[in-house]
Amino acid sequence: MSNPLIGIWQLVSGECGEPGQAVEVYDMAALSARKVIGERHFMFLTLKDGAFYSSASGVYQLDGSTYTEQPDMASYAPMLGQSYVFDYKIDGDLWHNRRYEGE
Repeated sequence: MSNPLIGIWQLVSGECGEPGQAVEVYDMAALSARKVIGERHFMFLTLKDGAFYSSASGVYQLDGSTYTEQPDMASYAPMLGQSYVFDYKIDGDLWHNRRYEGE
């Protein structure tokens, strides 16, 4: 089976929420992010208002409709050694993913 995620992905919209807090919809006029997916590794870079905001890189796995990242380099140290599990689907040229914490 070929890997549908290999390539370069540009964030077009998003939202984030912490348990017990309101969901924040990303201001796409201020935020720009790109993720590069290779055979085994991922890397993302995020800019906010044109300046560096965050970045991480590491290995990932696909299992059915689940995508799991394990950063081994990150601009935010608490990400290191963590696993981030997403449900995903490909719809045309869009990669939709969803991750929940604290449920």
